[in-house]
Amino acid sequence: MQGTKGKSVRGIIWSAIDRIAAQAIQFMISVLLARLLLPEDFAAVAIVLVFINILQTINESGFGVALVQNQQRDETDFSTVYYFNIALGFVLYGLLFFTAPLISRFFEQDLTLLLRLLGINLIASSFVVVHRAILLIKIDFKTQAKATTLGVLVSGIAGLTAAWSGYGVYSLAVQSVLNTVISSCLLWYFTRWTPKASFSAGRFKKIVDFAWKLVMARLINDIFQNLYTVVIGKFFPLKQVGYYNRAVSFQYLSTNLITQIVQRVSMPVLCEQQHDDVKMRQTHLNFMMVAALPVFPLLFGLFVLAEPLVVFLLTAKWLPVAYMLQILCPVGLLFVINTFNLNIFNATGRTDLALKVELYKKVIMVLLIVVSLGIGFEALLYSQIVVAVIELLVNTWYTRKLIGLSLTEQLRYLWPVVLSSAIMALLVWFAVQFNVSPPVQLVTGGMVGIISYLGMLYLTNTGPIRRYIQEVVKRIKK
Repeated sequence: MQGTKGKSVRGIIWSAIDRIAAQAIQFMISVLLARLLLPEDFAAVAIVLVFINILQTINESGFGVALVQNQQRDETDFSTVYYFNIALGFVLYGLLFFTAPLISRFFEQDLTLLLRLLGINLIASSFVVVHRAILLIKIDFKTQAKATTLGVLVSGIAGLTAAWSGYGVYSLAVQSVLNTVISSCLLWYFTRWTPKASFSAGRFKKIVDFAWKLVMARLINDIFQNLYTVVIGKFFPLKQVGYYNRAVSFQYLSTNLITQIVQRVSMPVLCEQQHDDVKMRQTHLNFMMVAALPVFPLLFGLFVLAEPLVVFLLTAKWLPVAYMLQILCPVGLLFVINTFNLNIFNATGRTDLALKVELYKKVIMVLLIVVSLGIGFEALLYSQIVVAVIELLVNTWYTRKLIGLSLTEQLRYLWPVVLSSAIMALLVWFAVQFNVSPPVQLVTGGMVGIISYLGMLYLTNTGPIRRYIQEVVKRIKK
């Protein structure tokens, strides 16, 4: 048990370094690029990446997870998945290459070259699907951290150079492709795994039997997750996609990033406990709490400080991002709970239920989008909150069915964090009312937020905060 706990702690630390270092660099680069480029440039890339990410899901999501979930895997399984993923990567790129003009015609934008350039990511990433799975099985995020961070840093410098030289939207394409190529090459080098000259049709069938349902579930989820970008790009001015894309990037950095750091570690641990519901329930709650402790206050604080943050980082030309970001903050809160509940489907091997659940939820989502379009742009944004609530109810209902853990129990477990974050946000709001300068508002709000949140956690004795503070006080006294 201690070994699993130790691996989990080390995994979370290196997963955090991997994701936070890479995303922090990426975010800073995107801020600089936003100052050099126009909202329309980011909008064009955001639309193109919808199609790249959907095709990427087909090639990456199911087969790597199948290797992680299968406790009897061997070299034949790894090699079989490796050769299949490479072949699939080339097929998917060919599909994108030939459909690029049709996509451009649909959006009434010249996106063909951009699609074909960014599509190279599909081929480059297909070579390391197995390498990522091997590192995930070992809970080795240190190796991934090195490859990812170096890739982001080098590609970011190249993207900024291209933007400064006047390449406009193509500087974003250069950055994205170089990032994938460099990180994939480094991952191959650092992992030191090479495929064997073997491909088993029997093993492939077994892997596909598990993976196709998961691929379909995630594919449906990704399609509909990106549906808002597609709808905004089709029915509203292109710059609205650029604003929306930047709002999503702020929310991603504060929500998805931290949640996925913890989720990546929780997945192999839950798979090891797949036959013990009691352990799975406690592990699920513990990992969810680890994610909620930093994410919830970040989102509450982001809601209050959205406007000064956007003006300070991106300049006033991006101001519409602020109110979009405020609407997305409640979605981020629910995303944390939804993500860990979806983990239960994969850990228990019930990918059939995962597919079934996604179909139910997405039908409702489409209906909400259709209704919202008739009202206006803001209604479309608010519909995401309704969708997130419905997802929460459905996902947690199946969690209770699979491992006996209800939504009420999960909310009760997280309640101290929600309460502490809400009180912190109220104090931050009062603190910034007397300041007009965005930098001063951010500094004042940040200091008040950190002190009040830690104080609330201490008073409610939530997590290990009280113990850590007491240790610090003892060291100061000595």
